[in-house]
Amino acid sequence: MARWSKFLFFTLLTLVVAYLLAVPALRWIAYGEDEQAAVALMRDLPAPPEGENGFKYLAYAGKDAPDEALDAALAADVAAFAEYHERSAEHFASGKDTALEPPATPGADSLPNLDAVSAPEFACSFSQEDCPAALRGHEAVARAWLDAAAPRTRRVEQALASDHLANPYALNVAMPFPGYQQLRLPLNEIALQALEGDVATALPRACGLLANARKHLRNDGLLIDKVVFAALTQGASDLLLRVHRLDPSEQLPDDCAAAIAPVDINDFQVCNALRGEFAMLSEFSQQMDEANAGWRAPAHWLLSSQRLQDGWVASGLAPYCTPEGQAAISQGRIPRTRARDYDPVSIDFWAAPISHVLASMSYPAYGDYQQRLLDHAQSLRANLEALDRIEPPASTGESSAAD
Repeated sequence: MARWSKFLFFTLLTLVVAYLLAVPALRWIAYGEDEQAAVALMRDLPAPPEGENGFKYLAYAGKDAPDEALDAALAADVAAFAEYHERSAEHFASGKDTALEPPATPGADSLPNLDAVSAPEFACSFSQEDCPAALRGHEAVARAWLDAAAPRTRRVEQALASDHLANPYALNVAMPFPGYQQLRLPLNEIALQALEGDVATALPRACGLLANARKHLRNDGLLIDKVVFAALTQGASDLLLRVHRLDPSEQLPDDCAAAIAPVDINDFQVCNALRGEFAMLSEFSQQMDEANAGWRAPAHWLLSSQRLQDGWVASGLAPYCTPEGQAAISQGRIPRTRARDYDPVSIDFWAAPISHVLASMSYPAYGDYQQRLLDHAQSLRANLEALDRIEPPASTGESSAAD
């Protein structure tokens, strides 16, 4: 019996040692040319946007504070979240059952709040179709709401007028985003202004809203930013069309050129937003590697690999960024992506079991997001074509005679 126990022990030991020696070779095979190319493609982030960042105006639109107080508040909140970001990976790596406490917001907490203002049920969303029709018959209630929300609307318009809205927080799945629902405030305000008869003022404001929405859509950002501003672009273009129809005798202002410029399908490509998503996932994977240093390092090294994890995640995203994929998207076709199936007898699994399991889990349906962006592009195109067909009313016979 002792002989068999010794034989079994040395057999298992030999297998374990052989596996440990084989892991580098397995990982070399698993991280092939496709994975290398995918990672290189997804790490090719666009240059950071230049100019004024209006993130603070949108993030603190509900605060009753002077504009000059917002920079300090945002700096404090960004620093507090950076500390949370550092602790979050260690917390997850430790396997604790307790949830990590939410990040502190000392900057936001230091600013007094504006009075709460509830939007009425009929209020338009920022991708609303025919917002003036939704508000018609509710003008008095809508005016009371929008007057009360005027300080927020001013901040939202400051944010939209800025050069970009780049999120300054550390890349993390829990990173704060501004209250994007507030983007509907200027849209409702412009629609009501036109309904009240002031089309001459509402028309240039609608042009400005559409131009700004298209500008921020072009700046990419993360996936949520891309989808939000594509939706706002659709809603703002519909609003411009409806406002102009209320009084076709009003001419579009000269500075409306940016708003009604031909649709550039590249603005609706999901690629750069997915590059941002990949950077966030890769950052978390790196944090987990760092958190597992020390006594957990041997087991962690054996079971997971940040390099392979990045390669497998990038492989699922890269089809949206290849020249062929982007050409297909420009023609209205969504690239096909290959799902990484869980396979416990594959080289990929044995190269890094935990990373393979994670890479085999379902990721968001990125193709659906790309299709949604294309739908918004088509709506913008249709609204711009309808705008181009609006003609001023013909002169009456009486005025012709007077001429």
